Amino acid sequence: CRKMRKNVAAIFLEPHSVPDEVRQHFAECPRCASELAALDATSRLLEEWKTPEASAFFEARLYARLRVEQTSPPPTRLEKLKAWVLYRVDLPLRHVAAGTLGAVLVVGGGGFAFLSHQQAQSGQVSAVVRDLQSYDGNAQLYQQLDALDSGDEGAAPASN
Repeated sequence: CRKMRKNVAAIFLEPHSVPDEVRQHFAECPRCASELAALDATSRLLEEWKTPEASAFFEARLYARLRVEQTSPPPTRLEKLKAWVLYRVDLPLRHVAAGTLGAVLVVGGGGFAFLSHQQAQSGQVSAVVRDLQSYDGNAQLYQQLDALDSGDEGAAPASN
């Protein structure tokens, strides 16, 4: 429930400090009760978890990395901006990325449609089409083809 979402941590950590109506809601609402149970199960699993032992070379690698960071030049403004965008918690990065992608698709798709429409209007004619168009207006060629079809091989083609 959206109204009770802000009370989940309070009822889990300090159930006696929340008002009675919130406790009653969590007792009666199956969604809120299951969320509280899942949080409790996760907490119990984390209490049982044992931290793994660090490798033998962990400290050596850590100190070497610290020395490299101390001797490296300070980050540039671009690097700071990149880190601010990538790691800022309250920045809705998904929304910004979705908006940017939408804008790119609209601009790119519109540009593609405009360019393809311009090419279709100018329409370059292929060599085959030009040849057929030149044959279409050529009466002499039709006479020669008619002579071949009729079997009149003795007829001489007309000359220009």
